[in-house]
Amino acid sequence: AAENVTGVWKIIDDKTKKPNAIAILYMHVGKMFGRLLVTISTKTGQIDDTILTKTQTAKKLAGQPPICGLDFVYRMEDKGKEWVGSIVDPEPGDEYDCVIKKDGESLKVRGQLKGLGFLGRDQKWVPASASDLPTEITAPDPATLVPVIPKHK
Repeated sequence: AAENVTGVWKIIDDKTKKPNAIAILYMHVGKMFGRLLVTISTKTGQIDDTILTKTQTAKKLAGQPPICGLDFVYRMEDKGKEWVGSIVDPEPGDEYDCVIKKDGESLKVRGQLKGLGFLGRDQKWVPASASDLPTEITAPDPATLVPVIPKHK
């Protein structure tokens, strides 16, 4: 079985190597999903948006849902040593095949073009602590989360 990777994670931008978001990975009906809780400016390191403010929207997704609160990792299935499913990049609205696996204390998250595993990019996710979240936000109880899969235009 794949290792348990649920919990709160800080997403490290693959280009700047700085945190750009905080997300929660959670289980729902035997599959894993990921929801964005906070976005972070890679220029300033300051919080851009949160699940409370929801000021940024995914303009390329149907209905232009808020980015914070978006289930951007979905239908991840345990495939032995890794989790396999889908991930969406909220800005351009592009969907990719996704593979998540443990890499020490971190996660290696790979988004790749559908059916073309050699074309893609990797991100490193590191464990987030309560102090990484703004004081007005606590991580939601994973048992209460019900995924809403984004629709493409």
